[in-house]
Amino acid sequence: MPSVFKYNGNEIIDSSGKLTAAVQPKGAVIEQFMSPCNGSSITVQSGTYTVQNVTAVQALTSSWADLTGSVITYTPPTGTQTVVFEFNYYLARSDATFISHDKFVIGGENVTQSYTTHSIQNSAYGETRVHRVWAFHIGGSTDNASGRQATWTSGKELKLQVREYDSSHEARAHYTHHWAGGQEGSNNIISTPIIGITALA
Repeated sequence: MPSVFKYNGNEIIDSSGKLTAAVQPKGAVIEQFMSPCNGSSITVQSGTYTVQNVTAVQALTSSWADLTGSVITYTPPTGTQTVVFEFNYYLARSDATFISHDKFVIGGENVTQSYTTHSIQNSAYGETRVHRVWAFHIGGSTDNASGRQATWTSGKELKLQVREYDSSHEARAHYTHHWAGGQEGSNNIISTPIIGITALA
């Protein structure tokens, strides 16, 4: 039976010979991945994750919908205290004045503290990249408002949901309105979102 090996007081190999996660100092990155939403597969310590493939514009409506590219089911590795979820996407007007909303959702529960509104008023040129990030703590009591999870030992679905304010303030995702001297109907392009997850000890 192997001995227990430690480094700086942290267990590296337990008595069964298994490599443990305890070697990570508190706050250290256990694993991290980031990818354009183009169908890529990424392998990290906790498994292999295939991101969604975004190839088309998403027109927002007055009802909540999953933001394409943002949906992923994730299981953090042993020893994780915080999961940081990032999503970067392009947002543009459909009307001259757009107002849109987004929110994080974990395991089907709204993270109410993450509710956010995006708007550009009275502009024919309203479009921008939006970077959204949220930190999900693990341990203690589950709190849907902040997204805290009492435990997280199996896959939980993470995503952003989006909607527009109303039909007079329309918006769309992943699609430019102006590009390189042209505008919609001439030089419009798909602007691919980026997804990322970081697990912290």
